[in-house]
Amino acid sequence: MHGISLISAPADWEILQQENGSAKVSLKGTYQVHPAAIDVGVAQAVPVVRVMRESDNMTVIPWIAAEKIDAGENFTGSFETSVTIPAGGLYRIETSLETRSTLPNLTWLYRGDCVLHLGVGDLFVIAGQSNSAGFGKDFCDDPPHLCVHLFRNRSKWDLACHPMNESTFGGSLPNEEMGIPGVSPYLSFAKTYYEITGRPVGLIQTSMGGSPMSRWKPRKGDLYGNMMDKIHQTGGKYAGILWYQGCSDTDPEPAAQYFQHFKEYVEAVRAELGYSIPVFTMQLNRQINGIHDECWGMVRDAQRRAALEIPDVYVLSTTNLSLSDGIHNSAPSNVALGKKLAKQCAHVLAGGEEYEAPALCEVQRVTDQEKAELKLTGEWLKLTFDHVKGCLQIVSSLGKDSGFTLEDSEGEVDILSIRANREDINNAYLELERAAGENVVLSFAWQADPIMLPMIDDVTFLPPLSFYKYPILRED
Repeated sequence: MHGISLISAPADWEILQQENGSAKVSLKGTYQVHPAAIDVGVAQAVPVVRVMRESDNMTVIPWIAAEKIDAGENFTGSFETSVTIPAGGLYRIETSLETRSTLPNLTWLYRGDCVLHLGVGDLFVIAGQSNSAGFGKDFCDDPPHLCVHLFRNRSKWDLACHPMNESTFGGSLPNEEMGIPGVSPYLSFAKTYYEITGRPVGLIQTSMGGSPMSRWKPRKGDLYGNMMDKIHQTGGKYAGILWYQGCSDTDPEPAAQYFQHFKEYVEAVRAELGYSIPVFTMQLNRQINGIHDECWGMVRDAQRRAALEIPDVYVLSTTNLSLSDGIHNSAPSNVALGKKLAKQCAHVLAGGEEYEAPALCEVQRVTDQEKAELKLTGEWLKLTFDHVKGCLQIVSSLGKDSGFTLEDSEGEVDILSIRANREDINNAYLELERAAGENVVLSFAWQADPIMLPMIDDVTFLPPLSFYKYPILRED
């Protein structure tokens, strides 16, 4: 074929990971002058490349000559070149063969292969189990967006749409679902992230419903291996991992080891990739009629601790999301979760406004002087939270509706009421049935099926992160 034929180039619909606002693209190909031009007379043939914006057909990078050209006979040959494309898109890469005639003032621009629907933005790996793979089966409005693309299980780039973990033409896949997946959080995530940052988003789906942490074990788990294969297939440089997993680890033995296993997973991925890729996680939501309440508490607390103790790990709460069945987030909840996650990622990766779930940072017994100032009587605890943007909004002031449980060496301490107010935005107060004694621990939203309407930050609409058996030191 005359003109330019590309033999190595980005794929149509591919998203390239931007670094410092751009991405370098390498192209290789062959060229051949049209026989009719040779009959007229050819003086020179040079492969050239340009970049066009698809939305308005404006030139982003004008025609530039290839950097390396190996010329053959009869004006045929091969070439290699690179072009640095600014973050954004969608773009079209065009190639052409600029051919100058032996006749004066006569040149031709011969046809060349194109790369279509290319974006330069941020790539995210989707990992975890069913709520990450997307099992919301009910109705929601979450259409595709031209600047959100998916590296499908068939190892081809495409426009992203639900269901993301379908396996058409995928062959034998470790993450092939037994059933039909539904709405994922991550299409909504990617669209919102694009709206905030202006960066197109590429998603790589590697999660699988029901997968325990053992299948994500570094260098041994089949899902870990599949994830790393997909990362290397798509260039190896990513903005972050989107991790939502843990329901299958809520038995006593895996729950006790969850923090260590997750830490090993994060450290192994970073060691293999050679950079500290950020990991964005979600605490578990709930299971209706679930068992092993304490194990759900342990896993959620491990997820909270991971964001505190492992660098560049972030976590969001999910316990105010509705379900579509006994354990899977509903489709509207997944859309809402995706938008929340996008705000957090935009804060971390693009300097956007802070978006974090309230996190308990201190628990104190309310002193007699504080009681007098607050007009309180009886026994009270003051809970102080980080990352409160508005105030802590409480649905019910009854202690049984608070989501908190308190224990000491004598057993459970009943919580009579909970209060918070707009003038004291970082604090909430728990009224106790009796004074807490020794070995006091406080828990929040920890059971398999915790409180349905926890208190929330009235700006971010995020509930506090769940925690389990948070120790309260007794004052002397």
